[in-house]
Amino acid sequence: MNHFIRANARPLFYATWFLLGILQATFTELQDDEAYYWVYAHYLDWGYFDHPPMIALLIKWSGWLFGGELGVRFFILVANTLTLYITEKLVAPKNVLLFYAVVLSAAVLQLIGYWAVPDIPLLLFTAVFFWAYKRWVQNFSLANTMLFALACALIMYTKYHGALVIVFTILSNYKLLLRWQLWAAGVIALLLFAPHLYWQYEHSWISFRYHLFENNVTPYRLSYTLEYLGGQLLIAGPLAGIIFWAAAFTYKTKNHFERALQFTAIGFALFFFVSSFKGRVEANWTAPAIVPLLVLTYYFVEQKGGW
Repeated sequence: MNHFIRANARPLFYATWFLLGILQATFTELQDDEAYYWVYAHYLDWGYFDHPPMIALLIKWSGWLFGGELGVRFFILVANTLTLYITEKLVAPKNVLLFYAVVLSAAVLQLIGYWAVPDIPLLLFTAVFFWAYKRWVQNFSLANTMLFALACALIMYTKYHGALVIVFTILSNYKLLLRWQLWAAGVIALLLFAPHLYWQYEHSWISFRYHLFENNVTPYRLSYTLEYLGGQLLIAGPLAGIIFWAAAFTYKTKNHFERALQFTAIGFALFFFVSSFKGRVEANWTAPAIVPLLVLTYYFVEQKGGW
């Protein structure tokens, strides 16, 4: 039996993960936010008041295939499963069962992995981004430059603060600023994102005004920062969150790819820690950090078997 499980670990894991997700997505009532985005899907456009259009598009596609709750969540569940598959490709684990143990320790992937909210496709496109980046820094070909640009655009079409993934990655390898391929990728990504920017222009930049100036203007409370710190342990664990963040801060990176992962994980943690002094920070805002945390934690635990 053990030999069968080890020999077929990959198909067994993904099939079980997806089927359990189908059950959760079918028999769990929609959350308030999901119902809100479901309304988006009935009025497809290049943008909305507080989000880019990706979540509306995925819900629309789900509704073409199924009714009920699954008709809202199906492609979200597909995105969640693909995130894990692409992340496994990033890791290329020697011990696949250890990688699956790391994945199963991440609470957020299980608790809201089937919810129709923008954080789930953002996780997917973060994984796609790092896959494209890994290829790109190995070979700055035109094809890889275009692939990297597409990954940047997909992140931006999903959630605005996904831009931090791009920013922290460039900061981790700032010499990229001297390469024409980076600027070419930026121009291509901007062209791909132009329809949304034009929508913003037509609507007086409503989303940017809301997020930058109108949202979260309540006076600071110490609870905002304490809730943020506690939430980061819970969203990545809860108990395993200690190992996840220990890996992020202490793992010694070996190349530009791993350095980008570390900069992104720590960058998100610090950026929103500072933001908590301005107002309430939702725990899920650091969701893109989950992808680099999974990769770094696997490498960290593989090196330190005692953990």
